[in-house]
Amino acid sequence: MKLTPGTRRDAASAFDNNGVDPMKIELPPDRPHVELPARDGGVVTLSPLTRADRALIEEGFAELSIETRYARFGQGVAGLSGRELDYLSDVDQHSHVAWGAVLDGEVAGVGRYIVPEPGDCAEFAITVIDVHQRRGVGTALFQALAAIARDDGVHELCFEAQPDNEAVMGIMREMELATFVVGGTVGGRIRLEDIPSGPADEALVRVMSSVRS
Repeated sequence: MKLTPGTRRDAASAFDNNGVDPMKIELPPDRPHVELPARDGGVVTLSPLTRADRALIEEGFAELSIETRYARFGQGVAGLSGRELDYLSDVDQHSHVAWGAVLDGEVAGVGRYIVPEPGDCAEFAITVIDVHQRRGVGTALFQALAAIARDDGVHELCFEAQPDNEAVMGIMREMELATFVVGGTVGGRIRLEDIPSGPADEALVRVMSSVRS
């Protein structure tokens, strides 16, 4: 996998994406992946995250605007510590499942869920790079998470997010799912039996199975 950090943009566009161009990424042809359609006719390429993607996560975080960082993490985080990067990249793909998304040859987002204990609700989170929001990246990541959770026997996905987390709120609107507000954050529980299987579920499960140990 080859990553190319972004370069400075003109001042007029700096606010849109934290002052850098989207990061280009070249996926090896033999890397397990699944392609899903974007809303605008593009293609979202999803691939399970590995420890080798630590740099991808770090560079992708740098491209999030302050607003998106707040929507995802609840505060304007300046950067990720080494410990946080280890946590986000060192996933076992069983109790901690994570997918990366690429769109137009650029890093586009990450979706993950964590099952605290067997039988618990899987806590999911989705982050989409600013320039790729509202293009269906979040929806594609959610479909991948739901497919793996369902196949693993997980019954519910749950979340807690800031109200302006468009990646998550957009999915809730699309699926017409109920949410609740607690302490200024929005939460919800999604029963997987209420979500129909998608045409790509089999391929998503097959790809995830290929990287699991």
